[in-house]
Amino acid sequence: MSASATRLIARTSFHGGRTTSLSSSKRHRSRRRPSVVVRASSSLADEVSAALKGISIVVVGDDERANDAVARSLAKRLGYSPVSVPALIASSVESGAVESEESDETLSEEARALLLENGAHEQLSTYLRLCVATVGGGRGATARGDCWTWLFGSVTVWVDLEGADESAPQREAYELSEVRVVVKDGASLDDEETTGQVLAGIKALVEADDQLCGKKNLYVRFGCRGDWPDLQPPGEYAGDASANKAQS
Repeated sequence: MSASATRLIARTSFHGGRTTSLSSSKRHRSRRRPSVVVRASSSLADEVSAALKGISIVVVGDDERANDAVARSLAKRLGYSPVSVPALIASSVESGAVESEESDETLSEEARALLLENGAHEQLSTYLRLCVATVGGGRGATARGDCWTWLFGSVTVWVDLEGADESAPQREAYELSEVRVVVKDGASLDDEETTGQVLAGIKALVEADDQLCGKKNLYVRFGCRGDWPDLQPPGEYAGDASANKAQS
């Protein structure tokens, strides 16, 4: 198994197992209101962008199109670069740029897809100022928790659909996210209201812990070892080769 196929991370979440939860509401229409919303969102986006200090954002959820729409909308307002993991994987497969293990014919199609997805998140974890849209459908690595090792260095946002099946097993993995926004089925996901809800959730998250972004940056610098949120010094984490050697 390659480093891309990471283990399932023990369940952890922000502030005592609770995520920042926001629900969408019906937008009130008027001739003047849109301009007011745009200015408020622009100001909020500037605040969030400054507070994040370059830390990337990863959007998870069952609806792949929703993940992509929210990631692109956030990127536009924050001055970040949008990245689609499904598109990245498709491009890599089409160009033949895949590792031998991922192309191993002895592996099932699902296993190869998970390895590719984990590998993509591993690479993206080292970049700053990205808004990453993940695989949806309840079948991707983020739905299983396999690649959360690579996500903890970013701010994670769960786009949840109102009326979704509460018993779906992938929801346990999604609850690892730090910000959750609930939207109505069929609602526009790239408008000012939805984006504003996500930005407000991120702002609340960062304001609740002014050390959060610095800690995430350190987590990435340590190599995304999986010891989030209780970071261990280099050489002392049980997953480090140096620590394992010292214990043997």
